[in-house]
Amino acid sequence: MRKIDTLRAAITAALPELAQNPDRLRIWIERGAAQCRDTRTEAFGFAYQANVLIVEMASDIAVLALAIFRWQRVNQPHLLAPGKDGFSFDVDILDNKCADVLLQIQIEENVTVTPVEGGGSQLAYLPEPDPLFDDDLGLGDTDPIPLLTGVEVAEDLPPWDD
Repeated sequence: MRKIDTLRAAITAALPELAQNPDRLRIWIERGAAQCRDTRTEAFGFAYQANVLIVEMASDIAVLALAIFRWQRVNQPHLLAPGKDGFSFDVDILDNKCADVLLQIQIEENVTVTPVEGGGSQLAYLPEPDPLFDDDLGLGDTDPIPLLTGVEVAEDLPPWDD
């Protein structure tokens, strides 16, 4: 399961406190399932809950949430749909400076199987499709639509009065 490695990297990059204390970040998998596609290619997939525990986190949880949402945009984009929970979390506030934070993230990974000449198989984890939008605006953005410029209305519309 490869997405766990990229999730760990995204969280570590977002929270500098983990660079000094990497043992405060713990990740494990619960409620996993393997799903066979029952095709000639023998492709299959995994679906599981990744539990991410950050012990004595001093950073703002909003910083962590942003890192997770950025990671999901590439790795689990369907979780960013309006009305969909990106992840769930529990927080144990230890004092005014830190808390233990537990995130639960639903992850899916697909694996292709390619026969190798002479026998055996080669396995490859499939990346998610590129995000729908290549900019940093999501589906729920409320910024006004920019006005078009350089369009001559008289030239671009049919003559309705004829």
